[in-house]
Amino acid sequence: MTAPRDTASATYLLPRCVASGEVQMDLDAALLRWAAAGPGRLVVRTYGWARPTLSLGRVEPWPEGWDLAAIRREGLDVARRPTGGDAVLHDEEATFAMAASIPGPWADAPRAFAERVADAVAAAYRTFDLAAERVPSSERGPTLPAGATPCFARTAPGEVRVGAFKLAGIASKFTRGGALSHASLPLTGRHRDVARYRLDATEAAALLAGHARSAGEWLGAPPARELIEARIVEAVAATFGVTLTPAPFAALGLADPSGGDGREG
Repeated sequence: MTAPRDTASATYLLPRCVASGEVQMDLDAALLRWAAAGPGRLVVRTYGWARPTLSLGRVEPWPEGWDLAAIRREGLDVARRPTGGDAVLHDEEATFAMAASIPGPWADAPRAFAERVADAVAAAYRTFDLAAERVPSSERGPTLPAGATPCFARTAPGEVRVGAFKLAGIASKFTRGGALSHASLPLTGRHRDVARYRLDATEAAALLAGHARSAGEWLGAPPARELIEARIVEAVAATFGVTLTPAPFAALGLADPSGGDGREG
């Protein structure tokens, strides 16, 4: 069933799609615009990458500090996120995004929304018997320049960890009336290979080795991507107290990325 585009309140689950990094980031930005246009909107989606992708935070320097020859040689896609944070290598992972009206029926301020997203991610991981937790705001470390380290080289408040190791990278953006959070949930150690494409490869690799572990490394084998995505969707619905209605991209006024460019129509 396709909902009317002007629905003021709706909670949707969009189809999973695989597309280029640019298309995926355009779609996530479109989710935020849609959520901010109504008083009670919430949308969740999971997605995959057409090829291994390096995503950069909104203000992260580029191409300074990167080995462009290595990136070209290995055929990486490069995309700019609408959110902040530092670089992530997306491959062998589960990925999801959600956007919601703020404050909405869940009565969240922007930062509280992002923390609730992180709580949902941690809850999903705990269903695999991992001792996952959201990093509290009281553990805020030194402020570093954008791009100083890869995303997974340090753990920031509002992200998810097991022990001292970062388990999921979560980035957010807030606008008037809306919030967007999207997350990289590595299934293997592949995400640490981001160091190979930096000019400070040795230093970055050491930081990643000391701060990042994937779900698969904790569990002894990677969990099925489909399973962890399903657990994330369930945890988001429970954490926000909503029922997610499966809906096509057209419900948000978006072209289907499988047959178009994923931009707003």
